[in-house]
Order: sequence, then C-alpha cells, then structure tokens
Amino acid sequence: MHTPFDSRLLAPLYGTDAMRACWSDEAIVQSWLDVEIALARAQAELDVIPAEAAAAIEAAARLEHLDWDALATATKRVGMPIKPLLDQIGAHGGDLVRRTLHWGATTQDVLDTGQALRIAASIAILDRELRGLLSQLVDLADAHRGTVMVARTNAQDALPTTFGLHASGWATELCRHVQRLAALRERACFGMYGGAVGTLASAGPDALAVRDRMLAHLGLTVPPGAWNASQDGVAELLLWSGLVHGTLGRLANDVETMGRTATSELREGEGGGGSSTMPHKSNPRACNAIQGFTRTGTQLAGGAFALMDQRDVRAASMRAISWTVVPEAMLTLSASLARARGLVGHLIVDPGRMRASFAHSRGFVMSEAVMMRLADAIGREPAYTLVKEALARYDDGRADLADVLLQSEAIRAHLTADEVRAACRPETYLGHADALLDEALAACRAVLDDG
Repeated sequence: MHTPFDSRLLAPLYGTDAMRACWSDEAIVQSWLDVEIALARAQAELDVIPAEAAAAIEAAARLEHLDWDALATATKRVGMPIKPLLDQIGAHGGDLVRRTLHWGATTQDVLDTGQALRIAASIAILDRELRGLLSQLVDLADAHRGTVMVARTNAQDALPTTFGLHASGWATELCRHVQRLAALRERACFGMYGGAVGTLASAGPDALAVRDRMLAHLGLTVPPGAWNASQDGVAELLLWSGLVHGTLGRLANDVETMGRTATSELREGEGGGGSSTMPHKSNPRACNAIQGFTRTGTQLAGGAFALMDQRDVRAASMRAISWTVVPEAMLTLSASLARARGLVGHLIVDPGRMRASFAHSRGFVMSEAVMMRLADAIGREPAYTLVKEALARYDDGRADLADVLLQSEAIRAHLTADEVRAACRPETYLGHADALLDEALAACRAVLDDG
C-alpha cells in the first residue's frame, strides 16, 4: 500500500517535481556521498589523509556504483544505512579508500549533515515559491485598491473596506514568513562533524579546522560546540511550515467563502472542478486542496516536538522521525504553495458583485458611518443610541438604511436627508484604507527587493 507521497496516482498532488527531487532516494544517498567527499577533501587539504585518498574516495562514492538492493537489505539488518553505504564505497574503492573513508566521523554526522543539505535545497525552493506568491499578491492588492467591498467579521457584514486592503493582509503575513525563513535558514542548516559523542576525539588535532572546511565546501552553517542532541533548528523549520500553512489556509478560506453562490465576489479562474452529478456546479478545487494541505501540514508541524524529545548525547529513535516528518512537511508545503500561486494567478475578481453585496443588508453596514456623522453634533454615545433606536423602531424589513433612519425626527433634527444619504455611500467611509495599503505594499516590496 502506498501513501499519497509515493503513490503513482496521488504523488503529483502531494508536492512539486522540484521538491520531490530533493527527497528522492537518489537525492538522499547523494547527500551522504557528498558529505563523505567533502570530509575527505577537507582532510586532504589539511594533510590529515593523503590527497590521493581523497581523490579515490570521490571516485568511489558515486551513485552508479551502488547495489541498491544490497544496500536496502543491509540497511534493514543494521538498522541504519550509513555502515552499509560505507561498505559498498570501500569495496569499490579498494584498500586506500577503506583505510581513510569516514575518518573521525560517525553515522549521525553523515545523516544530519546530509539532511541539512536537503533542507537547504528545500528552503531555496520554498523561498522562491513564497516570493513568487508574494509578488502576485502585491500586484493583486495594488490593482484593487479602489475596489470597494463589504468587510465581514464573525461571518457577518460589518463595514466597507477595499479588496486591495483585504488582499494586502494575506501579503503581509506571507512577507513575514519570507523574513522568518531567511532568519531560520542558518539554524536549520547546521552541518555536523563530531564523531561518536561530539568531542571529535577520533578526528585528530586538526579536527575543528577539518569541520569548518568540510562545512564550507558544503555551504552549511558551522554549529557552535556539540550539536548531537539538538534538533531545535529542524523543529523550527517544521513549526514555520505550520505558520505558512495557516496563511495559505486563510487565503483559501476567504476565496471559497467570497465565492459562495450568494455573492460570487471571487471565482477560481483555473483549477475549479465540476460535480459528478450536479451540472451547474464548479467546485473550488484549488481552495479545497489548500485547505486539505493546511490540515496535513499543521499535523506534520506537530512532529517538531517529537524531534526535540532527546536524551543523553543523542537518541537515534527520535531522530528517525525526521525521515518521514521532514520530507512530508516540505512536500506538502510545496504542493500548497503551487496551488496558491495557481489560485491567485487566475483569480477572477468581480468588483460589481462586491459593490452589490452592500444591498444584501439593505445598506445597514453603513450604520456606523451615519452614527459618526451624527456624533459630530451630539457625541458618540447619544448618536449610537439614536441610530440603534431608529433601527429598532422603524425597520419594516424592506426599506434601506437611509429611509429607515430618516423616519427618526431626532436624527433629522441634526442631519439633513442629503447628509444621511451621503453617509450611507460605502465609498465615503473607507477611512485610511489607501494609506494602510501603501504601508503594506511598501513593506512587501522591500522584502521582495532584498531577495
């Protein structure tokens, strides 16, 4: 039985090709080979092993030399894949390789450093996708700075806003995720060369220099001190992925809700799917997919705490959780970002329907606007009371807000009919929406420019 992540049928839904390539068997083993090659190269540069040994290790440590079936069988027997891998490299490379390969290192050094390489590649993919989506949202928000819509709170009509300002809320959250990713990359991409318990006791007098040079060759961060029992960097990446899923889920929820039949203010322009039995329906497939990924992704992010459940110098049983949690978290997030980019890139915004939505409440969403005009004359609390009493006394369920309020002699004593009707126009009560949008877009563009 396959999981969706390795199913021929479902895998294309659960991750992009680029992210899947980062976590394939070939990529995993290649990362371990890269670690051994970088270690040997650094040691040869510092005369810890002969230069010809490093060259022989590099020549032997190649994917095409591996017997994959034998590697899998030996891994099952040993419980970890590194010793079987070293045996095959040594067998192919001969005596010089067997004598110098893996000098001073331990299995954890190779596993964790290899994972750091794959995480670094994943972060580069996610950063590119995040920035692409952020750029789309910035353009969307800017294009709709004048598109007036009903803002809703607690699923009820509240006040006017603009779709541009609303969309900028998605963008600024995403902007902060880009900043968080840049900050956590160093902590999530620690390499490791510490030997059995992190002391480098078997690595010789130049061990620290070897470590630094090896990790420089790999483009990874040098950890301060021993890092054997620490998984907080990887855990932080998982928790960050949960935050991104939260934003993407919010985006999908908003689009789905605003696209319901009663309003149809937004529509999926591509990715919608028909019903198998109802000819009139076009289901919001992109939104549905993102909502599903959000739930899966946040569950995977919870695995961060299991990774932190360490004891002594290390607990390999807990670290093995990363073999499933980390790649699945990266794949799920890449899939959700790809869906979100398609959703935003083809989103159909209907300004006419957004404007027409004010009629659904007969314009009652403008009650605060009239109240504040009245408050200029009599104060906020008395104005609130007059408007609320008028709505209770004169609303017959048919008239719009202006007609209802103009039935009140107390309100007419302070506001003319023209003033009441002017206050009921949504375009007159947008506050500082344009300035707030400018602030949001400036912050987002600054982050995009830094990239």
